[in-house]
Amino acid sequence: QRRIAAILDQAETLRTQRRQALTHLDTLTQSLFLDMFGDPVVNPKGWSKRKIGELGGVHTGKTPPSQDSANFVGSIPFVTPGDLDGDLTSTVRHLSDVGATYCAVVRPGSSLVSCIGNIGKLGKAQVPTAFNQQINAVEWSACVDDTFGLAALEHARPQMLALSSATTLPILNKSNFSKVEVVVPPLAVQQTFATRIQAIEALKATHRTALTQLDALFASLQQRAFAGEL
Repeated sequence: QRRIAAILDQAETLRTQRRQALTHLDTLTQSLFLDMFGDPVVNPKGWSKRKIGELGGVHTGKTPPSQDSANFVGSIPFVTPGDLDGDLTSTVRHLSDVGATYCAVVRPGSSLVSCIGNIGKLGKAQVPTAFNQQINAVEWSACVDDTFGLAALEHARPQMLALSSATTLPILNKSNFSKVEVVVPPLAVQQTFATRIQAIEALKATHRTALTQLDALFASLQQRAFAGEL
């Protein structure tokens, strides 16, 4: 039993280390933004500030008629707030081409933002993507790098909350969302930031893959332990 416990403890230690590494990388992303651009509220580097509505197309999502199941049989990601988590690599639901005609579909790189309930939860479209009415999306213009734009929105959450309705379920409508201001450094500086973030994201992907493998290993070890095979 001690030997089995030691094996499981070693596996759990490795899982914990991977989780901690991912947490540190998330913190590094935030620190990198502040180091390069400063606190957007104080704006110590004097960057230009502009409203989101001036920096790209802002779109509010919509849900296709649910009574027609054919709308939800396809390959176009259909994002709801529960899917939002950094780079959108998967969604629970998808739309057909017909289903997508009921919605806004934004280009890859667009920022998607939850604007009902959990205000400011973010995701970045990886492919042409549709989304429901709880989400606003920004298709950034040429003066904003997509990766920088997503990070700038991350630091604009206090503004979003301040502009949302003070009800039991906070709502940030499209008009007020478009008024949120972000700093706009020169594009070359934004792109330098994006290159560094891409390197961090590659490391995070490696850690996530390893963590998934460790989770599977841990489950297998537990099953074998209970079956008396260890």
